Amino acid sequence: MNLIFRSLKILIVEDEKIIAKDIEATIKRLGYESVGIVSNAEDAIKKAGEMKPGLVLMDITLKGGTDGVEAAKIINDTFDIPVVYLTAHQDEDTVERTMFTNSYGFITKPLDDRDINSAISAAIYRYDVENKLKEAEERYFRLTENAMDMILSQSLEDLAYNYVNRACINITGYAPADFYLRPNLIEEIVKPDWMEHYKRNFRRLAAGEAVNDIEFMIRHKSGEDRWLNQRSTIVKNSAGKPQTVEAIITNVTQRRLYEKKLEETTEKLRAYSNHLQKAREDERYFISREIHDQLGQDLTVLKMDISFIRKKAAKQPEKANTEELVKELTKINLAIDDIINKVRKIATDLRPNVLDKLGLSEAIVWHAGEFEKRTKIKCDTDLCDDGFSLGIEKSISMFRIVQETLTNIARHSGADKVLIKLENINGWLILTISDNGKGITNEEIERTSSLGIVGMKERALLFGGLWGIESEMGKFTKIEVKVPLDPKVDS
Repeated sequence: MNLIFRSLKILIVEDEKIIAKDIEATIKRLGYESVGIVSNAEDAIKKAGEMKPGLVLMDITLKGGTDGVEAAKIINDTFDIPVVYLTAHQDEDTVERTMFTNSYGFITKPLDDRDINSAISAAIYRYDVENKLKEAEERYFRLTENAMDMILSQSLEDLAYNYVNRACINITGYAPADFYLRPNLIEEIVKPDWMEHYKRNFRRLAAGEAVNDIEFMIRHKSGEDRWLNQRSTIVKNSAGKPQTVEAIITNVTQRRLYEKKLEETTEKLRAYSNHLQKAREDERYFISREIHDQLGQDLTVLKMDISFIRKKAAKQPEKANTEELVKELTKINLAIDDIINKVRKIATDLRPNVLDKLGLSEAIVWHAGEFEKRTKIKCDTDLCDDGFSLGIEKSISMFRIVQETLTNIARHSGADKVLIKLENINGWLILTISDNGKGITNEEIERTSSLGIVGMKERALLFGGLWGIESEMGKFTKIEVKVPLDPKVDS
């Protein structure tokens, strides 16, 4: 008894009653269940629909207008029930007819238990395997049809597509039907600049070479340019010759755009780093020149004056003119005051002490006044008080942004009015600087050489802030910087 198929239900179609009863007794003895015996095709089809047996044993030669072959085809096609033929002889014509009915085997009369058991086991095993394969194919089909990537199979002989999933619509703009009607459609839509690259790699694939991912640009049906990545596998025939290419194609346009943006940002940062280095050297040169040309010369003159007085007093100490010495010392004192003022100016240019003493708002007011005096550009301020917790490093960065912005306005804007606002809103310190100048284009903002803009962005981002610019040509430019305030600590 076959334990695997013990619960199998079998329909017997046989017009010889004695043979039919013998078959029924045999299958019961083998452990299977009979759902009945019918003697003609019409009853067989009806019974199969009603009882849904797991297998039909079908006599090929039946009385009536429909024989067993035709009945088997209807039962298999309609109800998906496997059929094993019962036949007294297997002539070529009969075998050829059964080939079109998805036959699951033959049992030749006269019948014995072993032949029946072997035929039933083989038929059910094949049916089970076919069902599993069908389920796997359906799962594979569902997976491929629902995939975000484009999946295809393409013949290398005529370049026709054997299969293309629906993701091709999103990725290329063309439907699967377009691919089936137009062999090698992918090559048709490859951008001219990338055509040779694509063809060269496809030829290597067709030759059976191992090719890493291919990236190329296409023209989407909508007219947009798209970057695609193709990962391919070559399927060879029994002779080992490349026959089919199977590929997964991914839209990598966003990744390419990010890479380009990253490259541009890196280039800007590199340029900004060079700019900072040059600014440091320029600043050092300025300080060196100020010290050498002004402080150095003034101190040299002062030293000479003191030396002159000392020598004069040494030669004629008893005749030294007190009034003349007082004049000389007064002159020296004034020179010292001048040197002190110059030292203070250099220190203030490097970093205003008002920023440390009075805070960011007062430092901005002071710098706006100095800017207005120097450039004759009206510079108004509307600033919140310093009752916020910002931290010295953020304060310095905000002050430097004000300095850099006002410098750019003086150099490039052609403005005659500037407004600086400082607001404390919902845990953010918001700085806006607007002018009524000629404006700035997006191209100028994004240009690598706009190092002042890059510097301001980086200063804001360094402290988790936001930087933005709004401009209308011929009317205005407004820069906005937002930085998070530090949490206040209760005393």
